[in-house]
Amino acid sequence: MKLAPTSLCLFVASGMAAPAFAQDSALDLAGTWESIACELRPQAGQAGIDPWYLKRSISFEPGRIDAHFTTFADANCSAPLLDLKFGGDVTILGASDVAEGAREVDLVVNDYLTITPRMEGFAEFLNSAGAGTCGADAWSVGVEQDVFETGCTVMGVGANSPTTEYEVLHVSAGHLYFGARPVDGMPLAEPGDRPTALQMPLKRLAGGLTQKVGADDLRVPKHVEIVLFEQADDADPAEVRAFFETITQKMNQNDTLLYRTVGQGDDGTWLCVNYWTNRPDMETLNGQARTWANEFAAMGKLVKPGSFRLTSYDTGL
Repeated sequence: MKLAPTSLCLFVASGMAAPAFAQDSALDLAGTWESIACELRPQAGQAGIDPWYLKRSISFEPGRIDAHFTTFADANCSAPLLDLKFGGDVTILGASDVAEGAREVDLVVNDYLTITPRMEGFAEFLNSAGAGTCGADAWSVGVEQDVFETGCTVMGVGANSPTTEYEVLHVSAGHLYFGARPVDGMPLAEPGDRPTALQMPLKRLAGGLTQKVGADDLRVPKHVEIVLFEQADDADPAEVRAFFETITQKMNQNDTLLYRTVGQGDDGTWLCVNYWTNRPDMETLNGQARTWANEFAAMGKLVKPGSFRLTSYDTGL
């Protein structure tokens, strides 16, 4: 089994953390949050961008984060590969331009980092590391080990190395939004890497303020659409991005498309993740888009024919 190092979690970049301070009351993080659906995490693999899937459960206290991620082998999140738990400090900084009320936040893993393999193949992958370089003992399915001190070479984690993730967080209507992840799976290892868009939110389970989310809350996506395609051999990536900007601006004239994340892998493959209010509205707008001849005129020279791969799923909200 080959695993991209950043599939471990969000935190693999080394660096000392700034001191944490008490949680800012303007960002109501306190409590426990969990995924609203199986989440996509694209990673750079041997053949380009590989899909990885996970569910998250994250608890915040003033100045503190404790998290539990489970990574799965399938889009239904029914075949777990590993459990990952980590804890550390939270430093809330100034306002972000990503969304009104969003804040720049530094998340630091400096307390513990545990791994529990859930499949035999993944335990074998961890055991491929040199002795003492990924946990103190041999790995077996269902047995947790803390790798904070030893690191884990096959997962790209250094020994005794606090790691910092330069994040953006936003709380709205009982949901917590982290920044959108880089499509190539790289960590947010520098302040300049902070996300410029938001990803699918977590829902609040307990703690914090009690808030009701209405059925027509447009910040909660009910359907997700994932598109992969190959760039034409002579296409310019800047032109591909400009094409998406044009289409997105056109679609943003209504409230159906909530957010869109677009990125390109090293092999030229493009990933587009669309978050929609619901499937019927998505199908209606996509039907209308087929008549936008002027906006789609450039697609023929930018996209390799027959390369489109499309999947979508309901979030269950």
